[in-house]
Amino acid sequence: MRFANGVYVLGVSALTSAAVVAGCGGDDGGATSSSSPGSSGGQGENCDLHDAVCTAVASDCIAVHDNQGATRFGLRMAQLTITKPDVLATGFVANLVAEGLTMKLPQCYLNGTGTFSWLLEFDTMTGKLRTGGALPADDPRQGYCFANMTVGEFEIAPTEIDAPLTDGAWTGEVESLNVPIFLDAGSAPIILPLHQVKLSDAAVSADNNCIGRRNDALDPQNLCLPDEEHPAFINGGKLAAFITLEEVDKVIVPDVNQSLCVVLSGNIGEYGSGETPNTCKRDENGQIVLKGDWCSATNSAATAECADAFALGGEYAASAVKITGLCPQ
Repeated sequence: MRFANGVYVLGVSALTSAAVVAGCGGDDGGATSSSSPGSSGGQGENCDLHDAVCTAVASDCIAVHDNQGATRFGLRMAQLTITKPDVLATGFVANLVAEGLTMKLPQCYLNGTGTFSWLLEFDTMTGKLRTGGALPADDPRQGYCFANMTVGEFEIAPTEIDAPLTDGAWTGEVESLNVPIFLDAGSAPIILPLHQVKLSDAAVSADNNCIGRRNDALDPQNLCLPDEEHPAFINGGKLAAFITLEEVDKVIVPDVNQSLCVVLSGNIGEYGSGETPNTCKRDENGQIVLKGDWCSATNSAATAECADAFALGGEYAASAVKITGLCPQ
């Protein structure tokens, strides 16, 4: 599937607005996820789950598919708490990511859109993990397919890596992964081009249904919805990667006609070229003036000689879903 329309950039509205970041919930992944007020999922004076949609699969993380006993099984990030860079970690951007990751299952206190999916598919027989983004699903209980498409200059496809499970614990590394973040089912996704992705300090539950767990300290006075102090999930894994300035300078935000590089700078006046579209300012040698906090050549902290990237870090939780393979093109 090839999208002809423009590529959206994560963080555009962070330049002009801020939003309260709330924890995200559901079998859908998200990090500090903000959910709009709406119908709640349980009954009574606590935040226990009662609806059959939420409890059909016995799990600690609102799984919508039962992986118990399976040797090949899938999970979807249900929460992704970005910790760096700062411009992606707080305010509108974090809220945007969280809302997309959070499933649209209000009966389970999950009031997101569920359009952003990052999948993890384990094969315990081979010790392999297939990971990548997914197209939005009309019904999360019916499953997800791996996105397989081209968006602008970015190829979107899952990647298979070594990630054997040892009593549930695992670590995996991906050289590069373009993560599509869909805001709705009909538009081109935001692309987050990641390099040297490391998924670490994670453990899959004994029933293969969870990484991390649902937060049992949600507040009934807040309709059991997540907020800054009460995320929907307790994270169970860590994420580290980097994004290069040259690459994200090629990603243009149609709404404001600026590149992701300019967005990450946090200072349009100082680092924007002022051209149309507005990309990052360059010196007489054609090098981007903005300096990141990371060096892509060494995959380590920036130095005076190399500061061409930004480090990305985060923590996540994940819940069991059905994975149906590659999406048809």
